[in-house]
Amino acid sequence: MEAKKVILFVEGEPNSPNGDLRQGFSKLLVQKLKGKMPKIIMGGGYLQGGKSQTIHKFKTNKLEADMFLLLIDLDKPESEVSKDLEENSLTDKKDNVFYMIQEMESWFLSQADILDTFYGIDGFGKKVSEKIVKKRITDIANSDEELIKITKNTKRGQYHKIRHAVELLKLLDATKLENDFTDFKRLIEKLK
Repeated sequence: MEAKKVILFVEGEPNSPNGDLRQGFSKLLVQKLKGKMPKIIMGGGYLQGGKSQTIHKFKTNKLEADMFLLLIDLDKPESEVSKDLEENSLTDKKDNVFYMIQEMESWFLSQADILDTFYGIDGFGKKVSEKIVKKRITDIANSDEELIKITKNTKRGQYHKIRHAVELLKLLDATKLENDFTDFKRLIEKLK
């Protein structure tokens, strides 16, 4: 039986001088999908008017594949998924849309041990994990800003959305992500 060709559109900047997020996502997904990896296309930033370039690429692509999937930041609480699907005219494609809730950086905050390993102890002798806000990770709005704040005085410097994200994605434990984020689990199940 021939393997299905799957294309996964992911929110994030394509290859830049600071690193290739696609490489980080590949390293993460291969933990669960050896031999069943999708082709990953990074969506880029936003179009004029604040519309997501990733969603636009997903909805208007003319590529050849058996299945198209979309992985994007929600940038809102999980309770807003239905509203977001509606606002972006994705309701009819909802089974192929997956969210990083609230954004990719939430995944990093959920695995504080990798942050401690990557960033080390800050200039005040504190681990990064000790500075994470004590609430449900998916309830942290602007988790990227939170990550910048808690890594500010570390040996690697403050969190960089591409350069550090590429490396942190490679360190994530995909099984833990499945347990902590339902949409990540749904994505893996869909890709298997």
